[in-house]
Amino acid sequence: MNAGAFGGRQQEVVTPESLLYDAAERVGRIREGRVALHLHLSRLLPANREEGRIRIAFRMFESMVDAYRGQMFLMTNSDIILICKDARFSDLDAIVYKLRALFSTDPLTYAESPEGGDRFVSYYDLEADYDSFFSLCGQMVIDAKKSVADQRTAPQVQPLNAKNLTRVLERIGATDIAGVVRRQACIRINENMHAEVAFQEFFMSIMDLQKALAPDVNILANRWLFQHLSQVLDLRVLSVLQDVGFRKMPTAFSVNLNMATVQTPVFQQFEASVRGRAGVVVEFQLLDIFNDLDGFFRTRDYLRSRGHRSVLDGMTPVTLQFMDAELYDTDYVKVAWSNDMLDDIKTAELLAALGPVGFDRVILSRCDSETSVSWGLAQGIRMFQGRFLDSMIAAVTMAQCEKSSACTLNQCTQRHGAINGRPRAECGDNDMLDLFPVLKAMRT
Repeated sequence: MNAGAFGGRQQEVVTPESLLYDAAERVGRIREGRVALHLHLSRLLPANREEGRIRIAFRMFESMVDAYRGQMFLMTNSDIILICKDARFSDLDAIVYKLRALFSTDPLTYAESPEGGDRFVSYYDLEADYDSFFSLCGQMVIDAKKSVADQRTAPQVQPLNAKNLTRVLERIGATDIAGVVRRQACIRINENMHAEVAFQEFFMSIMDLQKALAPDVNILANRWLFQHLSQVLDLRVLSVLQDVGFRKMPTAFSVNLNMATVQTPVFQQFEASVRGRAGVVVEFQLLDIFNDLDGFFRTRDYLRSRGHRSVLDGMTPVTLQFMDAELYDTDYVKVAWSNDMLDDIKTAELLAALGPVGFDRVILSRCDSETSVSWGLAQGIRMFQGRFLDSMIAAVTMAQCEKSSACTLNQCTQRHGAINGRPRAECGDNDMLDLFPVLKAMRT
């Protein structure tokens, strides 16, 4: 062997991908009974790829390594790959089911590819699928090398810590964050199949916030520090909503808040500013409720005593199997749509879980197609949110707007979602953006 070539080999960085590639190469010699499992955790939303949960997922497969002479690899991009021998697929499926529950708030856990495949996990029977698996391993090596090279040249991004949290908080105080606040209408469809806006949900675009406030800090890297950061952001969002100057006041404001925010003077000021003109709906995340169950019940009752409504947010078919949503006694329960709800068995499970809640209190979110709305209507659901409804609102707006010839449907949809900044400034008729027209003739 050439000495220079040998020296170059020694200087290569050993990555999980290169170790996986070597293991896959060895497995190729004796493939009988061998299977591989690929968890696509890199596809999770950034907020759900926190290191703690990735490590929990990795440890959940350790029993499979011991039982089936397996090897596990945690990839640079947070994917997990398991190679084992004579494993029962029922055992693998059981662990994957638990992992879907662990990441249940992420749409990946129930998403399908355009071809109908599972985007959360892939299985390989290495007797039959070895070539495609080995090709995957080779591509991962290439991607990892590119990622390492990109990291060497890219500006260093620091994880959120106590020191840079102070800097980020200072930037929040000096920045007009109205440009990163987004809104989305929740549509209620009545018995005559006419649809009106029940409320408008206002939320922070984390991606835009990262770019505007902290391009050099990963604000999602530390859940507990981000929790503190989010409480400060709550106060800024409430202040922005008081000052934004809507041409037409929303029927009701829906906001995602920490429980502590509800007891602050800023929330009380916001409440006073909309009293008599608009309703208030507060949405709570399941994980936050679990962290302080007694605090949640106190906050829910306080809101109810003030005439406000509450939402149990982030529910999925998986979480509904593990908990009774009606026990939280919120005014609404928000359930994320997924295509597997079309399955008759899954539909029956959901009907059993949501029946005690009452379908007039269910909001079906992430509706990205007419199919999702049709399914919901067939089950008795009357409230919907998602991109499909956003597009319908924009289409009806454009049909009525005299300035619509200068716009595309995508532009109109984007402008409806903004409350300030360039998208709204580019609109020729801001009155139409805040009007939110009635949608008629919804098909079942």
